Amino acid sequence: MLIRLTAVCVALALPFGAIAHENQKNPEIRYRHAIMETLSNQFVAMGLILQAKVDRPDEMAVNARALAENVRLIAGLFPDNSKGAKALPLIWDEPEKVAQAAQRAVDAADALVAAATDGNRQAIARAFKAAGDSCKGCHERYKEADD
Repeated sequence: MLIRLTAVCVALALPFGAIAHENQKNPEIRYRHAIMETLSNQFVAMGLILQAKVDRPDEMAVNARALAENVRLIAGLFPDNSKGAKALPLIWDEPEKVAQAAQRAVDAADALVAAATDGNRQAIARAFKAAGDSCKGCHERYKEADD
């Protein structure tokens, strides 16, 4: 289980490399990148707690709530004037599918908050993986592969 959690943490952290220079001028792309970095950082922090690399079990729910708040922004992160960066053009062609995927991410994050609040380590690990999988699904479909 810890190996899977480590893999999820790494997979979630990798997609958020530096934005290409020409895209740094577009505030919408910069904003999207900042929100995605925030989400990635929350996953990394929670992964460190779940793997017992840091002894902060009481902070799991705080991190889960932060993730759940920020994940609610995903649906609005792709306005027409923000095309480019690592987002594939398909994301602007499938607004209904993107909205559904964003809602699945919200639901998964809310389930993670509930599990983290209850404190059952196994339930937290399952909810953490489900939340990570909801992010991964969008990245696989709508994000350019990282080098």
